[in-house]
Amino acid sequence: MKTSLLLTIFTFIIIGYAQSQEKQGKAYAPLPEFQESRAVDTAFVRIAFAFNPLDINKPDTYIDLQYLDIGTNLSRHYSYWVSNNNLLVHEWNKKYPNAQSSPIRLGPLGRIPDYWSEYQYSEYFKDYKENLLTEYARMPHGVPSYQSSEKIPVQDWNIGSDTLSVIGYLCQQATCFFRGRYYTAWFAKDIPISNGPWKFGGLPGLILKIYDNNQFYTWECIKIEPFKFPLKRYDFSHYKPVERLKLLKLQRMLNEDFYKVMGVRRLNGGKLPGPVSYEPLELE
Repeated sequence: MKTSLLLTIFTFIIIGYAQSQEKQGKAYAPLPEFQESRAVDTAFVRIAFAFNPLDINKPDTYIDLQYLDIGTNLSRHYSYWVSNNNLLVHEWNKKYPNAQSSPIRLGPLGRIPDYWSEYQYSEYFKDYKENLLTEYARMPHGVPSYQSSEKIPVQDWNIGSDTLSVIGYLCQQATCFFRGRYYTAWFAKDIPISNGPWKFGGLPGLILKIYDNNQFYTWECIKIEPFKFPLKRYDFSHYKPVERLKLLKLQRMLNEDFYKVMGVRRLNGGKLPGPVSYEPLELE
């Protein structure tokens, strides 16, 4: 009952906002808000991952370019393209404070321009001292943003004997079943960091490539940069705390029929796309 009420309230909020934006002639493409960030740790390595690439050698075929910044106490996994776009839009707004409208995009955001996905717009922090993983879920404009915390997930890995080279590192295969899906990971023992993209980790080496058995989602490392730099976090204090499964339901609702949920009646004078098939990584 509480979940149904939450979804009902959630729907009315975003429909009301979307309709008011339509009257003002504003765009509907999702733009994460920009906030000033602050250093919360010192990172010692940055790993760049191609997210769902069609061709690993062509960045314009990626859905996203994502970074994993790893520090002593924290790690941060996030979209570089979204973060860079936010910075560019923020700088544009400061330069033109009296403009009647502001740009939505001033940089690359992947090969599907109007696609919103939690795997692109959320940021994931692992706090090793507190054994806590927190997802800061940026939603499309008009939708409240949320944060959801849990103990750092533990995948039950089976380490195999197969090997694969990823950006010159010899990687070993490992498989697991995690929250409803089977995964294959390739980790580098020569990089003794027990971490990986998204919520993955727990292997005796850094995960450089991982995908589910249907290959709906793939992360593949394209670069490793060992250098000392501030590990930053935005001010997420206004993000509403929510339980993980409730957040998954909200995200699914937006992914399956974004324009309907947002109350959009037309798109560029044409017909709106209908509901789409959506495959979340977490099924439970």
